[in-house]
Amino acid sequence: FLGEQEGIHSILLPDIFSSGGSKNLWLDKYGRAKKIDGYVAQNTAVTTNTGGSATLVRALFPYKATVGGSVTRQLLGIFDDCTNEIELWKSTDDGVTWSFVSDYGSTVVGQIPDFAQFGDSLLITTGKAAVKKWNGTALSTAGRTQSPTPTSALSATAGNLSGVYQYKLLSMIGGARQAGSASSTALSVQNFKVDLSWTADADTNVTGYEIYRTSGTGAVYYFLDYVDGRTTVAYTDNIDDLSILESRVMEEHGDAPPTTYYCEPHKQRMWYARTDAAPTRVYYSDPGLPEDVLSDNYLDFSDSAVQGDMVTGMLGNQDGKLVVFTEKAVWTVSGTGSVIGNIVDWSKARTNAVTGSVSARTAMRIPSGAKFSDESGKIQHVSTTGYGTQAGIAYLTPLNDIRFWDGENDIIISHPKKTTLSEINYAQRAKAFAVTDHSRDEVTWVFPT
Repeated sequence: FLGEQEGIHSILLPDIFSSGGSKNLWLDKYGRAKKIDGYVAQNTAVTTNTGGSATLVRALFPYKATVGGSVTRQLLGIFDDCTNEIELWKSTDDGVTWSFVSDYGSTVVGQIPDFAQFGDSLLITTGKAAVKKWNGTALSTAGRTQSPTPTSALSATAGNLSGVYQYKLLSMIGGARQAGSASSTALSVQNFKVDLSWTADADTNVTGYEIYRTSGTGAVYYFLDYVDGRTTVAYTDNIDDLSILESRVMEEHGDAPPTTYYCEPHKQRMWYARTDAAPTRVYYSDPGLPEDVLSDNYLDFSDSAVQGDMVTGMLGNQDGKLVVFTEKAVWTVSGTGSVIGNIVDWSKARTNAVTGSVSARTAMRIPSGAKFSDESGKIQHVSTTGYGTQAGIAYLTPLNDIRFWDGENDIIISHPKKTTLSEINYAQRAKAFAVTDHSRDEVTWVFPT
C-alpha cells in the first residue's frame, strides 16, 4: 500500500481493497473473523471482430440518450489489438456481453480516444481519423450534408466591392436553414461587382438560398441576400461592406470538424482541440451545431513563454469558462462567442499556473471542503477562506506531481506521494487518468511507472 495508506489500520484495509479472485480473511473491530469473496469474472475476453485477435481496452464511455421519452443506456468500449485493428463495441448490460459496431482501422491503433456528448449525439475523436458520431444505433463520420458551393468571378461591370471576399451558400427549406456550403475561393476585387454561380441543390424540397459574404478585410460571414427558387443558380453582388455589417451573422457553416485529439462541450458549442499540424489550436463549433466547424473559427493557445507546447485536453463550464490544458500551462476562455464587428468576443488568458497537465483525463473538479496535505504535512481545506477563492481542479503535471488549481494559481497537493510519483514513466504519461469515488468522496490518480 502506497503513501498515506501505509498508516491505515489493518481493520480498515479490507473496506478499501479486495483483490480479484482472492478470498480474504480479516478481523473486524470486535475481533470477529470475516471473509470477503473476490470478484467474479462477468464475461469472456473481447477479441477483434475480424481475426479474433486479443485486445486491450483503450477507453470506456457510459452513453445515455433519451428518445421518444424512453432512456437508452449503453457502455461503449474501444478495443485495440495493438497491430492493425482498433474497434468500437457496445454493451447494454454493463459489459457482460458485447456486440461489435465498427473497426477504426490501423491508423488509429495505439490512440486513446476522447468522448463528448452533445444532446443524444456522442462525438469521438482520436487525432488520426475523422471525428465520429454515435447516435445510439450507428457510427458515422461527423458532418452534415452541405449546401452547394458557390463559384465567384469578377464581373465585367464596375461596382462597389473592394477587398478580398469569400462566399457561402445556405439552402432553405421553407424557413428552415440547412447546413452551409463550403467557402468559395477567396477573390480579390477592386471597384468591381462579383458574379456568383452554383449547382442547384439536389434536395427537391429546397425553396431558395441565403447568400453570405465576408467583408473585404474580415473572415466573418454576413447575410448578403436571398435568392428565391431551387433552380435559380446565379447572383451578382454589388453591396458594399458597410451595408452588411449589421446583417445576420452566419451560424450554420456546415463544415465538418477537423481531425483532432480532444473534444469538449462548452457554451452550447463543441470544442475540438489539437491537430498534428497545429498542436496548440482549439476550434469551436457553431452554437447548437456540434458538427459545424468553420476552419477560421479557432483560438491558439501559445505565447512566447510556452513555445513548443501542445494541448492535452479541456474541461468545459468551470465557473463559466472553458479550461484548456497544455503541457506547460493552464488557459481559460471566457466570453459568449458573439460577433462584434469582425471580432468574436472570446477572450483567452494564460493563468498563473506554473505548469500544465499531462492529460485532461487526470483533471478532476474538486469541491469546497476537500482536504489535502501541504508540504509540511499539515491538512489544508479547499474553501473560500482557505487557499484561493473557490473550488478548483486537481491534475497530474509533467513535473510528476499533482496540483490543485483555484482558477488562477496552483499549489502542489501530492507531497505524501512524492517518492511514488517520481517513478512515473514520462514517455507513457498520456495514459494517466483519474477517477472520482463519490461513495468515499475521494479522487484516485492512476499512472504508469
